[in-house]
Amino acid sequence: MVKNIFNKVVDAIDLETVVICSSEAEAKGIGLELLKELGFKDGDIVSVEFTGMSARLRLRGNVFKPGDEYHWEK
Repeated sequence: MVKNIFNKVVDAIDLETVVICSSEAEAKGIGLELLKELGFKDGDIVSVEFTGMSARLRLRGNVFKPGDEYHWEK
């Protein structure tokens, strides 16, 4: 059994969702807050498709970034 399942992830986790919002800027803010609430220390907005009352978000939550200490190197 793995103590921390994130140690099996090599780099990042990509997420896609639709959020209710009134602008692209609001959608981006929601996306970054979502990544934070999910426990990612670092993340990015990959893309936003605003439709007028909602937006499709593609997000990337970084588990490990280049230069990090990787679990499998121990």
